[in-house]
Amino acid sequence: MKYLALLQRMKAKMNYFFKAIFIFSFLSGCAVGYKPYADFQDKLIGKKAWRIEPYRFENAGELIRADYLVAGEGFTHISINEDGDMVQHWFDTEVLPNYFSEDGLFGLTIGHKEWIGKCKIYLVVDPETYIVKRWGYDEGGNPESCRHWP
Repeated sequence: MKYLALLQRMKAKMNYFFKAIFIFSFLSGCAVGYKPYADFQDKLIGKKAWRIEPYRFENAGELIRADYLVAGEGFTHISINEDGDMVQHWFDTEVLPNYFSEDGLFGLTIGHKEWIGKCKIYLVVDPETYIVKRWGYDEGGNPESCRHWP
């Protein structure tokens, strides 16, 4: 009888353990990321640019995630680099300062101060074929602000 009671207690504790592992795995899978954003941009290389002319996002300047993420202006302008390639300048999003707080619930720090700023990138595009040659983070932006949000 003692053995059965011990097994039941162990089963209950293991149940909590597996639930905790599941929750941790689920939450870490929902994590926002700087690297996934870069991986997504890398996939554009070798493909045709989906916009040729500057284009303003329909929701530019509007909050798109709670009260801390604003839609950027979109494809803002074109320049020509020293090789004669077209350089598309994009303003994707802006992480607002209220994303970070040291006075969160139960005194916890919320958000990441280094993520605050504008996500600005550029695409180097062949002017004849419109194929994306490379991309990078543009001046005036914060690369850490460029993220995939769950």
